[in-house]
Amino acid sequence: MYSQKSIKGISRVVAILVAVIIILAAVAAVEPFLIPAREITVTSTYTTTVGAAQTVTQTVTIEKTVTGVARDVVWENIQKRGTIIVGTSPDWPPFEFLDPKTGKLTGFEVELMELIAERLGLKVDWKTMDFATIIVAVEHKDIDLGVSGFSVTPERLEVVQYTLYHSITESQLIMLKDKAEKLGITRLDKLEQVADYKLIVGTGSGTTQEAELMDLVKRGVIPSEAARSYDDFGVALEDLKLGRIDALYAETPVTTWWIMTEKTPLVVVFSKPYWPVAFIAHKDSDELVSKINGVLAQLIVEGKVAELYKKWTTPPS
Repeated sequence: MYSQKSIKGISRVVAILVAVIIILAAVAAVEPFLIPAREITVTSTYTTTVGAAQTVTQTVTIEKTVTGVARDVVWENIQKRGTIIVGTSPDWPPFEFLDPKTGKLTGFEVELMELIAERLGLKVDWKTMDFATIIVAVEHKDIDLGVSGFSVTPERLEVVQYTLYHSITESQLIMLKDKAEKLGITRLDKLEQVADYKLIVGTGSGTTQEAELMDLVKRGVIPSEAARSYDDFGVALEDLKLGRIDALYAETPVTTWWIMTEKTPLVVVFSKPYWPVAFIAHKDSDELVSKINGVLAQLIVEGKVAELYKKWTTPPS
């Protein structure tokens, strides 16, 4: 049997151990928000005198892996290079396109991204690619950012994260004015009505418009050959003008740009409110997105974003 003093001594040891466990639990709860993941080892020795001739020494060693916030390797690499690698598909004027006179990449999102990079002390290394491959390139960290008129959709949020949005679009179905008049089409109330006129509709691969058309195919509203996907919207536009397709499903401001710049008269036969548009980044690129959002918010407040948007969406005088 333990003496009264022995019991008190053991009780003190137990109380201290409970206190240590509580502290460790608190550290485990808070530490993920403060430091990266790492393994910690805590060793404590307690000596308690129990009676005149008895000393109890107890050593407690606890090893624990604390899960922390993942490092933003993308941002770290950008800082080392001093350059941000941005993927884009230059077939979406006025957001991004190749200037026909100079052959250089230009447009609203191009200028906006360059301005953001400048304020972050970075240079932009533009990589042109098919639109449908940009999200995959972001996921694999082949590029740091995707800037190509990306609509913010729930499906895409499953695989990438977005910056603040810079504009909100409207989806539009456009046709040659002569073709629409010939078929007696003035305005469609819903996209499903393309089936009533047996229209062949072109759109971009990997776009939200393609997803809508594929849904019509899946539901049996239109046959599969009535929806035609293109890697390049410029090619789709040419096919529209040549009569290879009857309509083109895209969104503002690219449709607005085509209508105001093409010599061949085009008309909008269907439209509806659409998605916000933003840049895309890897799921782990929290710091990169935070940095961009800080600058973008400032540019919005300063009126720079609205100024750029007006510049690229106002018809030339």
